[in-house]
Amino acid sequence: MEPGSEDSAQGGARRPWRNRQVVIAVAATFVLTMGLVGALAATWSAGHRVGVADSTDMASRQQHVRERSGDGGPSGSSGSGASHGPAHSDGMHEVSSEFDFLVEMIPHHLEAIETAELLLEHSDRPEMHDFAREIIVTQSAEVEQMAAWLAERYPDRDTTSTYEPMMRDLTDLRGEELDQAFLEDMIPHHMMAVMMSQELLGSGLVEHDDVVPFVENIRDVQRAEIHLMRDWLVEWFGQTPGGHGMGRMHGRRG
Repeated sequence: MEPGSEDSAQGGARRPWRNRQVVIAVAATFVLTMGLVGALAATWSAGHRVGVADSTDMASRQQHVRERSGDGGPSGSSGSGASHGPAHSDGMHEVSSEFDFLVEMIPHHLEAIETAELLLEHSDRPEMHDFAREIIVTQSAEVEQMAAWLAERYPDRDTTSTYEPMMRDLTDLRGEELDQAFLEDMIPHHMMAVMMSQELLGSGLVEHDDVVPFVENIRDVQRAEIHLMRDWLVEWFGQTPGGHGMGRMHGRRG
């Protein structure tokens, strides 16, 4: 054996072990994060199935979100009679901390993802298919990031969410009826995300610098999607934009 070859061989034997240690550490972090995502998703799904509120009650909660955003009341709404899950009595969640934002935004995203999956399966419009895919891809990645931050930065905190569904159960709707109900419900749903993001950013509650651009992106993307959905309601269903738009939300604190 040439001089130094033994050390080289030993070093070569040690390096894979160090690599394995890195892989194990990364895998453990991934499992922890995915476990948290899974637990939150299970909690959301269970909460979505428990309790049924009538459509009038859900409409009043969505109207409250519009009023909080400075927007007007619904115009030309179809008032679909689909069943609903329970929701906050005032339709709003007040953000009290960065931790609170992350815990509550995860099930909020999961509701959007679940509903977008219905749209992808049962809408007849290519535009809605593309929109649903965008929601699923974007918000799934955001859920993973938020869950990772919770696991990393708040490992000992209780991540039980008080979030309650905002959207109707659209499971039995198809085609035009599904498209219209989805747009009517997803606009105030997006408004909630924009308002929560603005509240976190504008209230000095952010604890970690990397959360700022992340939350700004949620706000800006969903604000743009609100305008897109308003345009579709006008173009496809003849609804005036005043009932489902951003209104004076641009002037909200932040």
